[in-house]
Amino acid sequence: MDEDHLLSRRRIFNATFLVILAILLSKISGLARDQIMAGYFGISYETDAFTWAEFIPNLFRILFAESLIIAAFIPIYSAYLKRNQRDDIKIFVSSVVNIVTLVFLAISAIIFILSPEIGALLSKITNNQMDIYKFVVMSRIMIFSLVVMSLSSLATGILNSHDIFTVPSLAPFVMNIVTIISVTLLFRKLGIYSMAIGIMAGSLMHLVVQLPQIRVSKLRYRFVIDFRHKGVREIFSLMLPIVLSLGAVQLNNSVDYFFAQSLGEGNTTALMLSWRVANLPLGVFSVAIITVLYPLISRQAAGDDIKGIKESFSLGVREIGYMMIPATSGLVILSYPIIKLLFERYNFVPADTERVAYILIFHSIGLIFFGLLMILNRVFYAFKNVKTPLKVAGLSIILNVIFDWILMRFLGVGGLALATSLVALCNVVILIIILRKKIGNFGGRRIFISYGKIIAATILMSTAIYFLWKWLENYAYQGLWPFILLLLLAIFTGIGIYVGCTILFKMEEVKFVAGLFKRLRKNN
Repeated sequence: MDEDHLLSRRRIFNATFLVILAILLSKISGLARDQIMAGYFGISYETDAFTWAEFIPNLFRILFAESLIIAAFIPIYSAYLKRNQRDDIKIFVSSVVNIVTLVFLAISAIIFILSPEIGALLSKITNNQMDIYKFVVMSRIMIFSLVVMSLSSLATGILNSHDIFTVPSLAPFVMNIVTIISVTLLFRKLGIYSMAIGIMAGSLMHLVVQLPQIRVSKLRYRFVIDFRHKGVREIFSLMLPIVLSLGAVQLNNSVDYFFAQSLGEGNTTALMLSWRVANLPLGVFSVAIITVLYPLISRQAAGDDIKGIKESFSLGVREIGYMMIPATSGLVILSYPIIKLLFERYNFVPADTERVAYILIFHSIGLIFFGLLMILNRVFYAFKNVKTPLKVAGLSIILNVIFDWILMRFLGVGGLALATSLVALCNVVILIIILRKKIGNFGGRRIFISYGKIIAATILMSTAIYFLWKWLENYAYQGLWPFILLLLLAIFTGIGIYVGCTILFKMEEVKFVAGLFKRLRKNN
């Protein structure tokens, strides 16, 4: 058993580089999809209608399907694999597949029927400005993606249990490419509806690309639902706390969108676009760090190695700061040219660039806190403590509503982004206080010294970028290629100065990052 465990961990680590590459491709292709939408359709009540029509099935998928995978499916399925209980696996998987299919078909049908009422409610928030008809059509096109994507999540869980990570990680990339092709071919005839059709077609491909490798499980589908089966009962009892935690996060997003919708045309879309850009460095770099550290923290928690957990947590906090603090500064200083390069074309006009760039500044402020939340939640999950993150997430709903209501009055839609960042800060502070009571001092002095050096290096980098771009932008807007080359020059100059300063400061975080990617390339 020990040899099998070590073999699995080695295989997982060997796949890490490909997984990170797949996530990067997914993020970039998702950004390209958003570029096409923004370019062809701008940001308006029409794109707000699409954003809401896509958000609703995603809300249910994240709440239930993904939480089911995170909370219970993989560990229960893996336990049956370990014990070689093939009969139990067949009943368990078939029951879960059938329950998920029937439940989400019912939910999809209800939303399909109630789409006009949902659209009317959303339009009422904007003084009857949103196009209800287009929302209803797009909602009805996309709503059954809920069933498809839920089944695809189960396929991902099965493949991950067999240490197959690359294909599931590439599935979102395939989905985005299919959406892009659909919109490119159909937008002249179908307008914004081409986005909805592309999402539905992409969802199908998200599932289809994973199906060929399902044969590794040797499963045979059966139309059976056994509520008395131990695994079936266990999966739905384990997933409840995670559902509630994710529900808090998604409810916060819903509140943000509602407030944005009340502020006028295109603000929901602008908020979404800003978050997608801010999430690019967060999703890629934080995943690289967490991928390596989380299995280690889990083993240390299982062995009650508190000293080891403190060291791993301290390292994770310092590495996330090393990545996210300079990323925050870079996005704040270069928010306008980045958004201009990514989206400003066709129907996405300079005023739209200014609006999204303004929001991006406030989203970027929270990058470090979003990253720290990732590792803090995983430490609690490693201790099998899901109640603490759940309670803190519940508190965040109240804080988010309060911050949204106050800050939007002073900062407009940018205030909603700032509220999101402040809520993340509050969550981090509360979880750190609770964690410190549980495991004691986790090297705060070392973290503060490291963050001091990171901030000093970031200030030097930021100063250089600010004055360099102030000079370069006199020449940058004379054409697309000069713009791209000069913006890249500013970005890579900043990166070079930052890394050079951290090497000069003899920061050990540099060695960890370099070693991480060196090992990932080697293992690949």
